Amino acid sequence: MAQTSINHRYIAEHKDPQGPGDARPTGIQILKDNDLINNMVEKTFLVTGGTAGLGLETVRALAKTGANVFFTARNVEKANKAVQDIVEEVKGAKVDFVEMDNTSLESVKTGAEAFRRKTEQLNVLICNAGIGSAPYGRTEDGHEMNFGVNYLAHFYLFQLLEPLLLASSTPSFHSRVVTLSSSAHWFSTVQIGNYNQERKLEGKIEPLFDLGDGYNPLIAYGQSKTAFIWLTNEIERRYGGKGLHGLSADPGTIVTAIWGGMDPRAAEALQPYVESEQMQKGFKSVEQGIATHVLAAAGKEYEGRGGLYLCDCTTPRALADDEAIPADGYRSWAFDPDGEKRLWADSLEMVGMKEEP
Repeated sequence: MAQTSINHRYIAEHKDPQGPGDARPTGIQILKDNDLINNMVEKTFLVTGGTAGLGLETVRALAKTGANVFFTARNVEKANKAVQDIVEEVKGAKVDFVEMDNTSLESVKTGAEAFRRKTEQLNVLICNAGIGSAPYGRTEDGHEMNFGVNYLAHFYLFQLLEPLLLASSTPSFHSRVVTLSSSAHWFSTVQIGNYNQERKLEGKIEPLFDLGDGYNPLIAYGQSKTAFIWLTNEIERRYGGKGLHGLSADPGTIVTAIWGGMDPRAAEALQPYVESEQMQKGFKSVEQGIATHVLAAAGKEYEGRGGLYLCDCTTPRALADDEAIPADGYRSWAFDPDGEKRLWADSLEMVGMKEEP
């Protein structure tokens, strides 16, 4: 299944990348080009994982729109410092946080309840918090760590905040859910019914990152990023007609703290690609890394649109399953209506919820 192509103004800037800080746009540039600086004062954003890396930079940029910007955080001390720093930097910034730990569904529920006590509005949910190809571990609820933290916690958060997103949608600005996927979705489709890798891996897997028998952190991470695409596709299918849209975005390759927790086998497998000249030139600064999902979250060309996967500030082409990587585009399994419906149903069961009639 191919997605709708949307042209954009940043094609030239992405044709010949030269590394961090080159001509590719930053999140702030996206906001300026859309005339959104100080022009979203009546909107409310929630960014998960807002104390470091892409999340912190996203909160900082969105604060310049004048919107109410909330973020989630595991560490209250770091969260308070982030708020203080942004308020000092951005005149009139309206920034706040709720405590939330994605390794615990109970914490997600408590955080969602705290958020709803702080505000009765939510226009855009940006699902950023996550880990990267971590060694094998389980969440408090028994789910494989990459799947549980990166995907399932966000699925649950969406379910808890869905009424607020629907109620906040207006004819001039439909509500949006934006997930931070990744080109790492190339590593694997979603392992339906085998989310914790308790059985032999099946389905479409990137053979270059097959680490043999046993737990594969690259497949686990790739699965979580494909699941993020599937989540927004299914949100679009279910809610697009109600003024709530889902978009997934690949921020590109950025060195953030997430790399520090990577399984050594995963780091070794990725090393040849990371060190290649093409990859080195493709690296972005953190400021550039937020551009695509800021565009998805606030860009005017995506008003009323959803079910799209973005990278480099556009909707990329479909890749053949055997096409060499790195390349710009998405694998065939990124769009799988049957798989998306099954994952949604299974996820509801995993978080202890039922399908509404």
